[in-house]
Amino acid sequence: MNDQQIQIFTSEDGQAHLEVTLEQETVWLSQAQMAELFSTKRPAITKHLSNIYKSGELDEDSTCSILEHMAEHGQRYRTKHYNLDAIISVGYRVSSKRATQFRKWATQVLKDHLVQGYTLNQRRLTERGIEFEQALTLLSRTLTNHGLVSTEGKAVARVISDYARSWSLLQGYDEQQLTELNIKQPGMHSLELDEALRAIGELKQTLIAKGEATELFGQVRGDGLTSALATIEQGFGDELFYPNVATRAAHLLYFVVKNHPLADGNKRCGSFLFLWYLRRNASLLARPVEQLINDNTLVALALLVAESLPDQKTLMIRLIEHFILLKES
Repeated sequence: MNDQQIQIFTSEDGQAHLEVTLEQETVWLSQAQMAELFSTKRPAITKHLSNIYKSGELDEDSTCSILEHMAEHGQRYRTKHYNLDAIISVGYRVSSKRATQFRKWATQVLKDHLVQGYTLNQRRLTERGIEFEQALTLLSRTLTNHGLVSTEGKAVARVISDYARSWSLLQGYDEQQLTELNIKQPGMHSLELDEALRAIGELKQTLIAKGEATELFGQVRGDGLTSALATIEQGFGDELFYPNVATRAAHLLYFVVKNHPLADGNKRCGSFLFLWYLRRNASLLARPVEQLINDNTLVALALLVAESLPDQKTLMIRLIEHFILLKES
């Protein structure tokens, strides 16, 4: 939902009637619109926003954006707008009942637009080999389990929608090479089991010290981790089953998260090994790892893999590979 769209909000008592901007997976209102929504004056809205940002409750850079809108006479203006988090924070200080009503309305609108957006692109996605119904079902289940307006929920929606848009060429760029698993990259560096276990052990101690893990974290169950590391190296003769960094890293993340080779911490350890493998093979990537996959994207990918069904493996591998740009030979 990158293109700007407009939805009409009308309060239950009919006193507030607003044109609400939808963009970047959230809703946006100006200070003037918030004043109308909460039946107060604009200076009061300004004061509340100032206090919210000064107290550190919200970050202004991530909740405020300058959007363009058109006035009645056709002239365009650029005005500060505030996203749903900021709107609700102000609302609970001014009119909690109206804020709750708006939050419920906005959440439903956002969910509706996610579904509608994928429906409109179903034909294009199908033509390019994407199992659309699987993607939409997985998206819905993950958002339901983790909450649309949570940080993880937003990241999941962004990962799926970005993937879908690129495949249907809505953004005008071509990343189709990322799904061609036969791209060959010689000179890939492997991960050995002993060093992987040492690294997981160090991660475990760091997390325990922070109170974010227990002794069960990273404990090996069976030979699942050994199998995951060995499988991505397999081949027949001179032909490798996983011939490039993108497909190897994607399968490594999938195997660790999905097959549960550890007693606890499979998503975190899988994500850790995934990044480590990419960094070890950074010379074969088109960009530094940090520019390809940020923290929110990695969390979203791990959640999607965990929620996916076994028959969605190919879909998940394609989705992960999508973010790994390979260096051209």
